[in-house]
Amino acid sequence: MRARYSILQCFLSAPDNFVSLDSTTEDHSDLTIHLDRSKIRSHGFKAVEKYLQELHIYKASADVNGGVALYDKMTSVNDTMAKFRDVVMSKKQPRKQFVQANTTLNGDEVTIKEYEATQQGLIQSWLDREDIVGAAP
Repeated sequence: MRARYSILQCFLSAPDNFVSLDSTTEDHSDLTIHLDRSKIRSHGFKAVEKYLQELHIYKASADVNGGVALYDKMTSVNDTMAKFRDVVMSKKQPRKQFVQANTTLNGDEVTIKEYEATQQGLIQSWLDREDIVGAAP
């Protein structure tokens, strides 16, 4: 959660309102993140590049204090952002999963089996993959 927040802060600090937060109600239940898609390449990429490069320099030079200071700065929560937390947590959705499909070769025919993007689908894909690998000559 902290890493995602630091990336949001990175986007919010990008110039020309690349990303902005809007809310018109007292309880912030209508909180909306506005991202200008036309500025993804010109502003978003540059903002993330600068942030990750700075983190990498601290890591590569073993500057723990500098890296921690930067990360703490990017993940510190001010009063305004703290007000949004309850709304964000109430609307939080489970992480999306990508489950790799399996392919099999039956004679000259290739078949593909796809799975649900759930934990059960992930497990089933591995079980089926084991059957495929175990069945190899």
